Amino acid sequence: MFRKTSWLVAAAAMACSLPAQAAQYMFSFATNTPLFGGSVTGSGVFTTSDTSMMVGGQTAFAITSITGTVNGSAINAPTGNYGNYFTTGSSFLDGIGVNFFTAAGTRVAFFNQSNNGLYRVNTFSPGSSSYVTASASPVTAAVPEPMSWAMFVGGFALLGGILRTRRTHYAMLTA
Repeated sequence: MFRKTSWLVAAAAMACSLPAQAAQYMFSFATNTPLFGGSVTGSGVFTTSDTSMMVGGQTAFAITSITGTVNGSAINAPTGNYGNYFTTGSSFLDGIGVNFFTAAGTRVAFFNQSNNGLYRVNTFSPGSSSYVTASASPVTAAVPEPMSWAMFVGGFALLGGILRTRRTHYAMLTA
C-alpha cells in the first residue's frame, strides 16, 4: 500500500514542479522628447510565451497578451496576430515593437528605434509621436504559486503516509 501511495505522491509532485507556461513583465513609458503632437504615458503588463527564439541576435519570446493603460485609456488588445517579441538583450522590444488599441480607439505603436537606440511611441487618432523613457521588469509573485502549494501539500501527504506506515508496523511488532 505504501509503495502505491508514494508513487502517486511522487508523480503528483513531479507534475506540479513543471516550469510555468508564460512569463509576465511590467512595462512603463513616458514622453522624453515629443516629435509631434502631445506627450504620451503608459504602463501595463506583457505576457509572453515560454518558447524562446532568436530575433535580431537576441533571445526573444512572443508576446501573447498586453494589459494596461495609455494616457489613461485601457489597452484593449494587440492588433494582428501577436507576432511581437519581448527580448532579453539591450532593449526589451525589437524594432517592430507592439501594436495595440486603447478603449478610446487610439492605435498605439510602441517600439525600439534601433538606429538611435531609443524607444518610441506613435499614436494614431489623435496623432502624436514621441521618444519615450521606457522600462520593463519581471513581475514577481507576491504569494506562493499554486504549484508551490501543491508540492507543499504533497510533501505533507508523503510524510503522513510514512508516519502511518511506521505506526502500523510498530503496532504490529508490539502486539
